Amino acid sequence: MDDAWTVGARESQNVRVGHRRIVPDSRKGSSMKALVYVANRMHMILLIYAASLLCAAALFAGFEAKSYWDGLWWAVVTALTIGYGDLAPATVPGRLTGIVFGHLWIFGVIPMIIGNIISSMLEDRNKFTHAEQEWTERTLRRIADKVGVEVDEPPPDY
Repeated sequence: MDDAWTVGARESQNVRVGHRRIVPDSRKGSSMKALVYVANRMHMILLIYAASLLCAAALFAGFEAKSYWDGLWWAVVTALTIGYGDLAPATVPGRLTGIVFGHLWIFGVIPMIIGNIISSMLEDRNKFTHAEQEWTERTLRRIADKVGVEVDEPPPDY
C-alpha cells in the first residue's frame, strides 16, 4: 500500500503539458527524460542555440561564398526573426539551410527558452523538496510513537 508521501513523490516526477500528464519512462536513455532534462536547464538551451547559430553560420558562409562573419550575421538575424534582407541565401543548399535552421529556432529553441522562463516564474518556491518531505514524515512518526498514536494509515481525505 502506498502512503501519501510515496504517492506525492511519484506525482512530482510527472510533467504536465496542457491538460495532459506525461509520465517519464523509467528506462535509461529515455528520450522523454532527456527532452525534459534539456528543456528545464537554461544553460543546455543556450548551448543548443549557440551551437545551431555557429553551425548555420558556417553552412551559410560555405554555400553562399560569404565570410563566416556574414554567415553569423545572417544566422542571428534569421534566428531572431528580424530578417533585414541585407543577406539572403541564393543557392539551393543555402536556402535549405535557412529552412532547416529557421524551423529549428522557431519551433524548437525559442519555445524552450520561453517555456523555461515561464516555468521559473510559476514555480512554487515554497513547495517541499523530497528530502524535506521525508524529514517531516520521520519527525511526525517519532512524535506519534512518543504520544502513542498509530500512523500506519494515510490521513483521511477532507
